[in-house]
Amino acid sequence: MELIVFIIAGYIIGSISFAYLFTFFLTGKDIRTIGTRNPGAANVAREIGKKWGIIVWLGDTIKGAGIMAVAKSYGITNEILLTIIGISAVIGHCYPIFLKFKGGKGIATMGGVMLYLAPVVFPFILGFWFIAQAINPRSLKIILPEVMLFFVILWQIYPHAFSNLAISTLLLIFTNAFVNREAFNEMRRAH
Repeated sequence: MELIVFIIAGYIIGSISFAYLFTFFLTGKDIRTIGTRNPGAANVAREIGKKWGIIVWLGDTIKGAGIMAVAKSYGITNEILLTIIGISAVIGHCYPIFLKFKGGKGIATMGGVMLYLAPVVFPFILGFWFIAQAINPRSLKIILPEVMLFFVILWQIYPHAFSNLAISTLLLIFTNAFVNREAFNEMRRAH
């Protein structure tokens, strides 16, 4: 029963759009109508200012990690169950009940899930993200080697928890593929 409560809570917390709120309170505009129209940190950084983009990124990251931390404090310790709770925040971010189910891409919230599960590998995740953004974020030739290298790093740093963390990572990858299926379809068509 606790798991279901935390999944619902994760979805509701994930539905809070910091990009929308900060943009609206700072400019009176709807972030979904300016720039790339994506209610995420990158669009806020470009359209409102880098400082605000960083604040939105932190808020979105905390959504994923925060609900997992609370769930763990209530006795849910299995990494896979915690990941499912974190994914509910990602789903909330991407399909927010407060914004008629039209949200962002969930990347920062997914990052929060990984930050909570495997904090030592989080800097590698950031590095891989920046490399992909600099070269081509939609290229399988970039993303697939990064994912494979990530699993090697994960195994080296967390050998005792590798199985659960690997399953958690795959759950996040499948979630990302689902919520960002248009981008994934573009990648598949390009290769």
